[in-house]
Amino acid sequence: MQKTSVVLLPGLLCNAGLFINQINAFKDLADFFVPDLGTDGDIRSAAARILSQAPEKFVLGGLSMGGYVALEIMRQAPERVSKLILMDTSAAPDAPQKRESRLKGIEFARKNGLEPLIKAALLDIVAPENRANEMLKAVLEHMALSTGVEGYVNEQNIIMSRPDSRPDLAKIACPTLVFGGEKDALTPPESMKEIADAIPGAVHATVAKAGHLSPLEAPRAVNALFKTFLFQP
Repeated sequence: MQKTSVVLLPGLLCNAGLFINQINAFKDLADFFVPDLGTDGDIRSAAARILSQAPEKFVLGGLSMGGYVALEIMRQAPERVSKLILMDTSAAPDAPQKRESRLKGIEFARKNGLEPLIKAALLDIVAPENRANEMLKAVLEHMALSTGVEGYVNEQNIIMSRPDSRPDLAKIACPTLVFGGEKDALTPPESMKEIADAIPGAVHATVAKAGHLSPLEAPRAVNALFKTFLFQP
């Protein structure tokens, strides 16, 4: 049986570890490719590089920053994407104050490194009931430190370079799944529903007991969504 090609794009300060539960659960059914998003300085270049490395036809999924890049890929080569999964993300550009916060984060990281930045903010993005999970904390810290300062700077520049994707949502023609954590303070359920409502035929779901990193926080629920959307007729 031929495996499904799946390209998954992680969020800021994350890597393939973000999707480790999905990769392990479906390794017999899918070939997963999780590119490094910390090597490009703008979103158009990141999308073009991923397209140059990806199979000719693939399922595309993106979480947070990865969702921004996924929407850019949909602008550049929609014919290559067989199905789309948008997770805990946004179609809107940064507000001016958010951009200012990102620039301050870059300045801080260059002066002080990533570790104090991680310890101060990383766990704030997961649901309160998950913040005492030592395994989750270890994975988040390892992914962030593995990204490195320059990778973090590049990722923030990718995020800040994204356009407003909201006018493009109605053009998405492939089957699309949109979901996010019920306790995601950055991209709350109502924001995810707005994205789903704007994409013709999109399926929307909310993941219980999860914040902004639902694939790690609620792997069983996310695996069930993946299984239904990707592998069941």
